[in-house]
Amino acid sequence: MRSWSQLTLREKAILGWGKLRRFCLVHFRPRHVEASIARRRGQCDRTGACCNLLFACPAYTAVPLPTCRINRHKPRVCRIFPIDERDIRDRDIISPDRPCGFSFAPRREDADGLLPND
Repeated sequence: MRSWSQLTLREKAILGWGKLRRFCLVHFRPRHVEASIARRRGQCDRTGACCNLLFACPAYTAVPLPTCRINRHKPRVCRIFPIDERDIRDRDIISPDRPCGFSFAPRREDADGLLPND
């Protein structure tokens, strides 16, 4: 997993924008979030990368197993991560060598060729 000091300024900006985007989506666009999550496939592989986006979450512990110490009370943004493909791209900046266990089925419009690829 890459540390903050290993990231470029551009990568830091991408991760910062991602944090803000997810916060806004979760709190102001719940239907968009629900539709995106309906396309989500797979499961969490507990890599811990999502807990280290932009900064290391103080509730995350990697030992003995990657775990959230406040799992029952963690923020909604954390519970529903990843919201869409952009979140997986953000996560891959931090941990490019260990893939996320989640993926997303194409949007129905994407499959019909009505929207450009994300």
